[in-house]
Amino acid sequence: MTIRPHGVQQQAHNDLVLVFLSVRRAIGALGYFLPVALAVYGFASGGILPSMSAYYYTPMRDVFVGCLMAQAVFLWSYEGYREPHRLLTDRLVSRVASVAVALVALAPTTRIEKPDAGLPEPACTLLQCVLGDGPASFVHLAAAGVFFAALAVYCLVLFVRGGRDTPEKRMAQRIYRICGWTIVASVSLIGLLFATGLDHRLVGLRPVFWLETLACFAFATSWAIKGNALRPVVRAMAVRRF
Repeated sequence: MTIRPHGVQQQAHNDLVLVFLSVRRAIGALGYFLPVALAVYGFASGGILPSMSAYYYTPMRDVFVGCLMAQAVFLWSYEGYREPHRLLTDRLVSRVASVAVALVALAPTTRIEKPDAGLPEPACTLLQCVLGDGPASFVHLAAAGVFFAALAVYCLVLFVRGGRDTPEKRMAQRIYRICGWTIVASVSLIGLLFATGLDHRLVGLRPVFWLETLACFAFATSWAIKGNALRPVVRAMAVRRF
């Protein structure tokens, strides 16, 4: 049987779509997995730490760094839609987010609690050794802000572009915007906590960790929807609403 050129092109297109969907689902899955894994470890080991970044100084360091670097790889490989006439493209934002999340992993925050009993003090990372603890921590916080800002741009700008005007599409766009503003609100509240010192006064409630978790769930949900992993849920919500 001879495959016609059109059939080859269609197969290539289908394969490309499947790759896009797989990358989107992987990014979403990691966004769900990391905060849950850290929370489970925290509850099992005596309590949640003040922030997700603080887990770098626990046995969960490999999970924390590994998930962030996996996110960096997936985001760097994500091309999205090619729109040469637009300044703000999927590829540009994904590359910015990729570099930012890699820096979050490679320039850990400073230790804020005493080391766990019996655990050795971890050696400094390359960036920590070169920059010092303070500057490396600043890079960590700045990169985390850029990372979440890029994810908010995906939700509020890129994911809501184009497509046929259908009830399912409109529902997906509504969820994207909710996710985007949830990220913006969560990160803004974290900044407010740091600026006012309330993160120390309310440390027992772990507000930073839970706000980070909320932001992670928001961006994970948006990418899961974009990857069609939650399509039945979106469809059911659209049918109920419209």
